Amino acid sequence: MSPFFKLFSFVCFCAVFFFNFSLKVFAQTNYDKNSKNVIYIEGAGAGGYGSINYERLCFSSSKTAFAFRLGVSTYYLNDYTDTFNPEIILPVALHFLYGKNHKLEVGAGQTITSFVRASRQDFQPKRDVRNHTHFMLGYRYQKNKGGFMVRVAYTPILEFNTDYQHWGGLAVGYSF
Repeated sequence: MSPFFKLFSFVCFCAVFFFNFSLKVFAQTNYDKNSKNVIYIEGAGAGGYGSINYERLCFSSSKTAFAFRLGVSTYYLNDYTDTFNPEIILPVALHFLYGKNHKLEVGAGQTITSFVRASRQDFQPKRDVRNHTHFMLGYRYQKNKGGFMVRVAYTPILEFNTDYQHWGGLAVGYSF
C-alpha cells in the first residue's frame, strides 16, 4: 500500500471520528440552532491556486466556533510523461471563529501534497508525499443560521516545514 493512500485513509478516518465525537460531546450547547456545514471554493490559500473545501463546525455558540476543514485540489493532471497521474493537494485544518455575522478567523493545519517527480535512478515517475504547515488569519462573513459565506485571509505556508511563503486566499461558499 502506498504511503499516500495510508495517509489519505488516516485523514478520512480522523475526520469521520472527529465529526461523530463532536456531535455527542457538544450536544448540550445551542449547536443545533446554527448551521454546521460549509462548502466553499477557495482561490489561492492553503490548497494552492484553487481548492474545493468542506468545513464542519464542531462547537459553536452565539459568537464563537471551532471548525474542522478538509479540502482537495490538484495542480497538473498529467505527469511529465503525459500520463494521467494527478498531483494532489489536501489542506486539513482547525479554525477558530469569533463574531456573529462578521467573524475573525484564526487557524492552522497541514497541507499534504502528493506530486510526481522523476526518480533519480531510472527517471521513471515517482510520487513524492510532503507535509507543509499553514496558518490563517482572516475575515469571514457568514450568518450563524446559514447561507452565503465569503472569506478573505492571509494564509502563510511553511513549505516543506522550512521555507516561509507569504500567501493569501479568497473563499466563497454556502453554509447549511
